[in-house]
Amino acid sequence: MPGRAEPGAQSDARAGLVRLGHLCFDDLLLLKPETLDAGHWTSDLIADWALATNNAPTVQLHFRRSANLQSAIRNLQSPAALADIRAAQSRLVHAFAYDLLRAKAPPLYDALPWHDWDFWIVARRFKLWQTRFLLAGDGTTVTMCRCRKSAGAYVFEPDETIGRYTEAKAALEKVRRFRLVSPKPQATSPRPLEIPLPDSSVDLAIVGSSPHLQAANCEPVTRELTRVAINVLLVENNPLCQPLDEGPLTAAGFIPDSVEVRGFGARRCWWERR
Repeated sequence: MPGRAEPGAQSDARAGLVRLGHLCFDDLLLLKPETLDAGHWTSDLIADWALATNNAPTVQLHFRRSANLQSAIRNLQSPAALADIRAAQSRLVHAFAYDLLRAKAPPLYDALPWHDWDFWIVARRFKLWQTRFLLAGDGTTVTMCRCRKSAGAYVFEPDETIGRYTEAKAALEKVRRFRLVSPKPQATSPRPLEIPLPDSSVDLAIVGSSPHLQAANCEPVTRELTRVAINVLLVENNPLCQPLDEGPLTAAGFIPDSVEVRGFGARRCWWERR
């Protein structure tokens, strides 16, 4: 089925990201504690964290604000053999390779092959110069260049590092009517996704693979997208992400389709059109 990634392929992809960015354990200092809290922590990864930070006090101090993570490892007793510590550090680097590459080297992240998908599925349905776009998720930095002569291109990017890179690339590529929009800072517990745009303010929202859509319940996200956009296209282009749950999408009126992704062939996408 287009869009499904086998565990072995995911492991190979993460190893490729580690080699591409020359990623190491100290690169975790580039991440915010919230990024690690949002990860899918298994009992094995929690044990690896307790072991890996035995000789990495700067990393442990950096993530002291991660209350969830610290409480999970507080009672773990791990052996401290150097070989075991380094192996645990390596496993954690591979587990968070995607986030580490984004934080360490945005141009390398931008060049990942799955960001480039066949934009003709959009161009044959919409007149670009009359279309206002909202772009988010993986592939945004490539897709916005396809929309450089549109009626407007909003880019929704929560990450400050990628946001700055996106703004610089948009200026270099002369993307017309470009605007970066970001979620409001959250002082307390995470709130449902809020896009700071009025109702029906864009004609088409294009969202590549995104952690927001990978949540157990993506219905609040799709509801917010359909509030802001008249039409929505979800592209499952990232091979590291699990397939989206068909049930909630079908119930929300999304129709499955497929799109060619560079280096990966046909991948699944979803349309919601009005």
